[in-house]
Amino acid sequence: MSYTDFLGEKTFVLTPIFANSVINISKAGNFTQVLTYEYSDEDGAYYLKINEDYDFYLQEVETIKINMQKFMDSCINYVNDEKVTPKVIEADIDFKNSRLPFFYWIIVFNGKLKTGLNVYKSDISEEKLDYNVQSIYLLEAPLVPKSVESALHYEIYEKQRFVKYFGNKGEIVGPKEILRFEYELI
Repeated sequence: MSYTDFLGEKTFVLTPIFANSVINISKAGNFTQVLTYEYSDEDGAYYLKINEDYDFYLQEVETIKINMQKFMDSCINYVNDEKVTPKVIEADIDFKNSRLPFFYWIIVFNGKLKTGLNVYKSDISEEKLDYNVQSIYLLEAPLVPKSVESALHYEIYEKQRFVKYFGNKGEIVGPKEILRFEYELI
């Protein structure tokens, strides 16, 4: 992935190394995702530019926000067979150190849940992973995860109310992901 600032002064090469996602599902049907992509910047030039040029930083944040919204728009998501539209409400750029930048986004959408079995489905393009990925779904009580269909590896923790997905570089992700969860009456 390369970035060129708006003045054309410098091209930055950021190599993706890891993606992480945490999605909270509330009993009211609110889905809130924090998505993080980690990169390697071999010479640390991106760190210097971001910290020296506030206008460049603001433009980069706006660019990653727009690009993620375009990606979200390309995915088709359903909650109980009703189409839902994820919206990117926040994006930012930060650094673990000068050579390890990361981007993060906050993405939200709402779905109508019902008592009994609920289904969240995401249709995404099939692709080969260029880096390791991990995703965790956290379900608010009285929601309980029941089953998953995914090309990723996964573990279901019913009692703790979460599902962990993970994939390794070189594996295929997509074309769909389905999470079934129960809205239990207490």
